[in-house]
Amino acid sequence: MKVNSLSNFRERPVIWVQGMKDDTSLVLDDKCSIIINFSVDDRSFKPYYTIGEIIKKMETTFKEYKKMDIITESYNTLMNSWKRMDMSSDSIIYSIIRRISRESSATTKLIDQLAEKIVDMVNEIFTNEGRSLTVVLNASEWIDRPSLRVLHRIFKHLPSPKLKLVLGFTGNIPSKFELKEPFNMLESVLVARSRIFKRLLAEQNPLITGEKFNECDFSEYNFDGTENGLISDAAIALITQNYENAFLACEKVLKNESMHTEEIYRIIGLVHANLSLYDEAYAAFQKALDFVDNGPQRAHVECLAALLAVKRFYNLDVARTHYDNALTFVDESDNRNRLEKGWIYNGLSFMDTVASSKLEGDEKNRLLDDVLQRELKALDLIKNQQDSGSLYLKYNLLSNITFLLEIRKDYISALEFWKSAFYKLIGDEHGYCYRTGMLAWKAGKINEAINCLEKAYQTALHQKDRLDTESILYALGYVNLDIGKHEESIKYFRKGLEISLILRNTEQIEDFARGFIQASSIMDMVNENLAVLQNICEKFKDILPNKVADLFITGTPLEEQSILEKRLRQPKTKLSSYHPSVDLEAVPEIDMNEYLISNTNESDTKIISKILTRS
Repeated sequence: MKVNSLSNFRERPVIWVQGMKDDTSLVLDDKCSIIINFSVDDRSFKPYYTIGEIIKKMETTFKEYKKMDIITESYNTLMNSWKRMDMSSDSIIYSIIRRISRESSATTKLIDQLAEKIVDMVNEIFTNEGRSLTVVLNASEWIDRPSLRVLHRIFKHLPSPKLKLVLGFTGNIPSKFELKEPFNMLESVLVARSRIFKRLLAEQNPLITGEKFNECDFSEYNFDGTENGLISDAAIALITQNYENAFLACEKVLKNESMHTEEIYRIIGLVHANLSLYDEAYAAFQKALDFVDNGPQRAHVECLAALLAVKRFYNLDVARTHYDNALTFVDESDNRNRLEKGWIYNGLSFMDTVASSKLEGDEKNRLLDDVLQRELKALDLIKNQQDSGSLYLKYNLLSNITFLLEIRKDYISALEFWKSAFYKLIGDEHGYCYRTGMLAWKAGKINEAINCLEKAYQTALHQKDRLDTESILYALGYVNLDIGKHEESIKYFRKGLEISLILRNTEQIEDFARGFIQASSIMDMVNENLAVLQNICEKFKDILPNKVADLFITGTPLEEQSILEKRLRQPKTKLSSYHPSVDLEAVPEIDMNEYLISNTNESDTKIISKILTRS
């Protein structure tokens, strides 16, 4: 099929073509564009395959541009971030198999940095030569998920007319959103594809053209795997959030019934959970239980089912049943048993912390005291174990104890405990400085709070970490506003607004604009500062939230603006571990950390001295 779309191309920067064949000549006759044309021939969803091939073509096309070397270097950094990991090591495996939610912050930042460098070069070419970048991809249903994230990040920061994007599909755009058979891996691939393209459809608003065709077929996949085996292949897929690749790894095993084990169904459950297919994930964990009837591994699967029940189903009765079952399968006879028992205690503590949010007064305090004692007991179980799995649990417990003290509003103890547990380990990292600063602010230690937050800001800025820099600037604006340093607050809200506009984060844009105006209003500097806001936002008018656009597009008087009606959002105490705007994945209905912090009352913590001594 030929794509007669040049006129449509000028109308819409993104086109999705159903039933597209290799002949794209009518798309490619735009003389004002530099064309990158590629047909995705990998059939395994190999991580970053497509963006890697695009960058190879860019290296030839843009070889005379100095910035191309920087792009290649950034791409290699992204690839090496997971390739250099020892996928057979306990530290990697434990950090993956213990979670039903994403921990993608590090990879997300590398994706943002790669996209930023490509955007810089294309902007330079467009400014100097008036030429845009056109990317044409055929067989787009096979683009690996990590590459889709990079491509979308580039699209988000290169608005028309600087970027034109054509995604061609050999069949119809995948549109199967619900999974009927949780252990049908090819159906799971189709559902995963449908969900990611649905998200891209909402974000990119493409022109969809081409005739209705057959459903895209994923049965002709070609997955070989690595020499490390299924668990490592799954770990790679989960680290890179490359869920279709994980399903193919599992499909290869499921074809041989003699290879069916607890492990394969546990992995399927983890992948389903990451895709927000929670019922299917629970079914997979239940199936895994059929293959292991005793010992620490049985306890581990029970814990996963319990964690899913708490964090995604919000059903504490189901969770408690699984945790109680898990306890019957472990003792304290060896390292593995003690480790699993520690995880059970950790899970029970989290479950009871959630349960405490519905209680008041002494009843609530007694339950939280029990939680603290149980976390200490878990620490005691593994205190002499130096394996990576035990160390991972230890630091998880220490972080959770800090969080529990914050929930109880014992901010001074939370601050001192956090510093005693983590300063020697991560004291120079901006994530540590940020959390220290926020806890110090809550504890009323204002100078320490400001110093730590400013250190976090400078460190994140030096590392070119735009995502965390944005969050830290909001905290600095908010905290300075709270303590009455209004000029400082205005400065940080303005800087944060500029980053949010570049990142196209509409919710953050509104937050920064509201903070900027409210701080200006207190200083009686609204008119002059509103002019500053208008100048900053002028070139981003097309992406402004309505409440911000109203400030200078509609001419509505400020006192009538809805942007001033609600209170500023309080910044989170710790930086986010994942970024939905880059991940392109659904987020849970409830942010449990924020929920628990906001559903607490003041209480004394009488046993904190024991914690500080024994940690």
